[in-house]
Amino acid sequence: MFPIMVHLAGEKVVMVGGGEVALHKIENLRRFGLHVHVVSPVIHPGIEKLADEGVVTVIQKPVEEKDYEDAFLVMAVTDSKKVNDEVAKQAKAAGKLVVHAAQPDLGNSTIPASLQRGRLVLSVSTGGASPTLAKQIRNELAEVYDESYEDYIDFLYEVRQIVRKVEPDRTVRRHLLKIAADPIFYKDIERREGFLREIRPFAQATQP
Repeated sequence: MFPIMVHLAGEKVVMVGGGEVALHKIENLRRFGLHVHVVSPVIHPGIEKLADEGVVTVIQKPVEEKDYEDAFLVMAVTDSKKVNDEVAKQAKAAGKLVVHAAQPDLGNSTIPASLQRGRLVLSVSTGGASPTLAKQIRNELAEVYDESYEDYIDFLYEVRQIVRKVEPDRTVRRHLLKIAADPIFYKDIERREGFLREIRPFAQATQP
């Protein structure tokens, strides 16, 4: 599979299945601010609670193709192989992104184990071979890339926005961004603030 990050804000995500597996995947999707539409004749109490809070939409009935015809991403997570297979087949034929939880090769996408530190997102996938191993590796990465990376990534983002705005020369831009990515800035907050103080006036000078 080709790794890619997909911006799903504003796109419709449909979860076919309303059990414990669906609840787990919904909780993961909610970390990224996504609203999920759940289609299932039986709904887990945890999903019902989320529906009462308005953070998911529940359609309590057996799934039909029309339930996901306008979806961007379809996830088949029922306890029925027949239903999952049929949903995956139809959704793929309609050009949707499709996740088949039990048999990834019947879909065209997988949801990796992921770690988020603000703008930094690290994902680990074994292509469905071992989600357990993917989570273990994700947990190991969490110890290396702790919460302190959130502020550091915000610093790098601000530097990049300023440099792109004020410096037309691509070679110079790359040089400045390389300096900002030096590990010394990660540990030294005062040095980061000093670097930003030096370059911010250039951005202000270019404002109309």
